[in-house]
Amino acid sequence: MDDVRVPAKRESIPPALWAIALVALSPFPVTAGLYGYGPQETMAAALSAMLQWSAVVLSFLGGVRWGLETREPAPRPMRQVFSAMCAVAGWVILLSRGRTPDTWIIGGFIAAFLIQWLFDHQTPDTPSRYPVLSTAVTTAACVSLALCLEKALSA
Repeated sequence: MDDVRVPAKRESIPPALWAIALVALSPFPVTAGLYGYGPQETMAAALSAMLQWSAVVLSFLGGVRWGLETREPAPRPMRQVFSAMCAVAGWVILLSRGRTPDTWIIGGFIAAFLIQWLFDHQTPDTPSRYPVLSTAVTTAACVSLALCLEKALSA
Protein backbone atom coordinates (compact mmCIF):
# COMPACT_ATOMS: atom_id res chain seq x y z
CA MET A 1 0.00 0.00 0.00
CA ASP A 2 1.48 3.34 -1.07
CA ASP A 3 1.67 6.15 1.45
CA VAL A 4 0.99 8.94 -1.05
CA ARG A 5 0.16 12.23 0.59
CA VAL A 6 -1.18 15.36 -1.03
CA PRO A 7 0.93 18.47 -0.30
CA ALA A 8 -0.72 20.89 2.10
CA LYS A 9 -2.15 24.11 0.72
CA ARG A 10 -0.04 27.19 1.59
CA GLU A 11 -1.39 28.84 4.75
CA SER A 12 -0.55 32.33 5.88
CA ILE A 13 0.71 32.78 9.42
CA PRO A 14 -1.61 35.04 11.42
CA PRO A 15 0.12 38.07 12.99
CA ALA A 16 -0.97 36.98 16.47
CA LEU A 17 0.78 33.64 15.98
CA TRP A 18 3.98 35.42 14.93
CA ALA A 19 3.70 37.68 17.98
CA ILE A 20 3.35 34.71 20.31
CA ALA A 21 6.26 32.95 18.60
CA LEU A 22 8.51 36.00 18.93
CA VAL A 23 7.71 36.39 22.62
CA ALA A 24 8.38 32.67 23.17
CA LEU A 25 11.69 32.96 21.31
CA SER A 26 12.88 36.04 23.17
CA PRO A 27 14.58 34.12 26.02
CA PHE A 28 17.09 32.72 23.52
CA PRO A 29 18.77 35.96 22.42
CA VAL A 30 18.26 37.62 25.82
CA THR A 31 20.01 34.85 27.76
CA ALA A 32 22.70 34.46 25.08
CA GLY A 33 23.40 38.19 25.27
CA LEU A 34 23.59 38.12 29.05
CA TYR A 35 25.86 35.07 29.03
CA GLY A 36 28.12 36.37 26.31
CA TYR A 37 28.21 40.09 27.00
CA GLY A 38 26.54 40.76 30.34
CA PRO A 39 28.05 41.36 33.75
CA GLN A 40 30.08 38.52 35.24
CA GLU A 41 27.51 37.95 37.99
CA THR A 42 24.72 37.19 35.48
CA MET A 43 26.65 34.69 33.34
CA ALA A 44 25.94 31.48 35.30
CA ALA A 45 22.23 32.24 35.70
CA ALA A 46 21.94 33.24 32.03
CA LEU A 47 23.50 29.98 30.85
CA SER A 48 21.27 27.97 33.18
CA ALA A 49 18.21 29.80 31.87
CA MET A 50 19.32 29.20 28.27
CA LEU A 51 19.74 25.48 28.82
CA GLN A 52 16.48 25.11 30.74
CA TRP A 53 14.58 27.07 28.07
CA SER A 54 16.15 24.85 25.40
CA ALA A 55 14.77 21.74 27.12
CA VAL A 56 11.34 23.35 27.44
CA VAL A 57 11.22 24.40 23.78
CA LEU A 58 12.43 21.00 22.54
CA SER A 59 9.65 19.44 24.60
CA PHE A 60 7.16 21.88 23.11
CA LEU A 61 8.30 21.13 19.54
CA GLY A 62 8.06 17.39 20.19
CA GLY A 63 4.59 17.87 21.64
CA VAL A 64 3.43 19.91 18.68
CA ARG A 65 4.75 17.30 16.26
CA TRP A 66 3.12 14.53 18.30
CA GLY A 67 -0.16 16.45 18.28
CA LEU A 68 -0.01 16.97 14.53
CA GLU A 69 0.55 13.26 14.05
CA THR A 70 -2.34 12.25 16.30
CA ARG A 71 -4.74 14.21 14.10
CA GLU A 72 -4.03 11.73 11.29
CA PRO A 73 -6.65 9.01 10.73
CA ALA A 74 -3.90 6.39 11.14
CA PRO A 75 -1.10 7.93 13.24
CA ARG A 76 2.33 6.59 12.35
CA PRO A 77 3.83 5.05 15.50
CA MET A 78 7.46 5.79 14.60
CA ARG A 79 6.68 9.48 14.10
CA GLN A 80 4.97 9.60 17.48
CA VAL A 81 7.88 7.82 19.14
CA PHE A 82 10.42 10.16 17.55
CA SER A 83 8.36 13.19 18.61
CA ALA A 84 8.36 12.00 22.21
CA MET A 85 12.07 11.16 22.03
CA CYS A 86 12.90 14.74 21.04
CA ALA A 87 11.32 15.94 24.26
CA VAL A 88 13.09 13.25 26.28
CA ALA A 89 16.41 14.12 24.61
CA GLY A 90 16.11 17.74 25.74
CA TRP A 91 15.64 16.71 29.34
CA VAL A 92 18.39 14.07 29.23
CA ILE A 93 20.79 16.68 27.86
CA LEU A 94 19.78 19.15 30.58
CA LEU A 95 20.06 16.56 33.35
CA SER A 96 23.57 15.71 32.13
CA ARG A 97 24.72 19.12 33.28
CA GLY A 98 27.25 18.84 36.06
CA ARG A 99 28.43 15.46 34.80
CA THR A 100 29.34 16.71 31.32
CA PRO A 101 31.13 19.94 30.34
CA ASP A 102 28.82 22.80 29.43
CA THR A 103 30.33 22.92 25.95
CA TRP A 104 29.01 19.39 25.30
CA ILE A 105 25.62 20.28 26.79
CA ILE A 106 25.31 23.33 24.54
CA GLY A 107 26.46 21.31 21.53
CA GLY A 108 23.97 18.59 22.42
CA PHE A 109 21.13 21.09 22.39
CA ILE A 110 22.25 22.48 19.02
CA ALA A 111 22.29 18.93 17.61
CA ALA A 112 18.87 18.13 19.12
CA PHE A 113 17.30 21.27 17.64
CA LEU A 114 18.77 20.52 14.21
CA ILE A 115 17.60 16.89 14.29
CA GLN A 116 14.12 18.01 15.34
CA TRP A 117 14.13 20.57 12.50
CA LEU A 118 15.21 17.97 9.93
CA PHE A 119 12.49 15.63 11.18
CA ASP A 120 9.87 18.37 10.90
CA HIS A 121 10.89 19.17 7.34
CA GLN A 122 10.80 15.51 6.26
CA THR A 123 7.31 14.91 7.58
CA PRO A 124 4.40 14.90 5.17
CA ASP A 125 0.95 16.23 5.96
CA THR A 126 1.91 19.12 8.20
CA PRO A 127 0.24 22.50 7.92
CA SER A 128 2.32 24.60 5.53
CA ARG A 129 2.94 27.26 8.17
CA TYR A 130 4.49 24.78 10.61
CA PRO A 131 7.88 24.42 8.85
CA VAL A 132 8.22 28.22 8.74
CA LEU A 133 7.53 28.51 12.46
CA SER A 134 9.79 25.52 13.20
CA THR A 135 12.58 27.20 11.25
CA ALA A 136 12.14 30.42 13.23
CA VAL A 137 12.35 28.54 16.53
CA THR A 138 15.33 26.46 15.43
CA THR A 139 17.19 29.48 14.08
CA ALA A 140 16.68 31.51 17.26
CA ALA A 141 17.72 28.57 19.42
CA CYS A 142 20.76 27.48 17.40
CA VAL A 143 22.18 30.96 16.81
CA SER A 144 21.78 31.80 20.50
CA LEU A 145 23.24 28.47 21.60
CA ALA A 146 26.14 28.94 19.17
CA LEU A 147 26.91 32.30 20.80
CA CYS A 148 26.91 30.58 24.17
CA LEU A 149 29.11 27.80 22.83
CA GLU A 150 31.63 30.32 21.54
CA LYS A 151 31.73 32.01 24.95
CA ALA A 152 31.98 28.68 26.82
CA LEU A 153 34.83 27.51 24.58
CA SER A 154 36.79 30.70 25.22
CA ALA A 155 36.18 30.67 28.99
